Amino acid sequence: MAWILLLHLPTACLQAGNSAGSNRLNAFGVNQPANLSGVQGGSIEIPFSFYFPWELAEDPQMRIFWRWKHFHGEFIYNSTPPFIREHFKNRLILNWTQPQTSGVLRILDLKETDQTVYFCRVFLNTREGIKFWQSINGTNLTINHAPRTTSPSPTSATSALTRTALTATEGKKSGKNQNLGLGTTVGLAVAAAVLLAGVLGLTVFLGWRRRKGKWSKTDNNIMYASIVRSSPASPGTPPCQPVHGNPQEDTVYSIVKAK
Repeated sequence: MAWILLLHLPTACLQAGNSAGSNRLNAFGVNQPANLSGVQGGSIEIPFSFYFPWELAEDPQMRIFWRWKHFHGEFIYNSTPPFIREHFKNRLILNWTQPQTSGVLRILDLKETDQTVYFCRVFLNTREGIKFWQSINGTNLTINHAPRTTSPSPTSATSALTRTALTATEGKKSGKNQNLGLGTTVGLAVAAAVLLAGVLGLTVFLGWRRRKGKWSKTDNNIMYASIVRSSPASPGTPPCQPVHGNPQEDTVYSIVKAK
């Protein structure tokens, strides 16, 4: 637990380190970008590096810590023992391994409350004893709002889908009606043609039968037409009056003539 006590040493011991952009008068320090910006809901990486003049011990026990808000702010991350502040739970990733002198702190799922200053702190064991120092200025992180994208509401999307379905249904119904009308028209035309052909055929047949038949006049105003049916095995028999009909004769029709 000795290293925990060292974290609370006076500020004078910590301010010997230098941040990025400063000279190395004290020969040790931490480099961080002065400013970074991220988008709410996105992620950001804070690169860091550190330097020192001392020779490391056989077991350097190098550790990285991070503070936020101000120089003496609360710790939000410890590499050893592992610790992540509740506010950053499952959102902080440190890409660094001992004995590297540089790395990256990654913050995921940025929130508006993440906008503040972040300070990297180094702890290690040298042949001259335990040394630790921290960035003085830190990195000022700005969080920008994500651009809004316009998307249709569920009600609008449902209405559009309903209109599309109705339009498709009406189109199908219209196509069926058109097909039905065309089929009916063709059917009527065929029926009319058949009827006309039947009438014409009947007319021709009756004319032919009239030529073969014979008209006879009886009872003054009644005309009879007799049609002879001849057997193919015997010669045709001449027609006679309808009253004394012959088995080979049939009366087809009669016409009543008015005076």
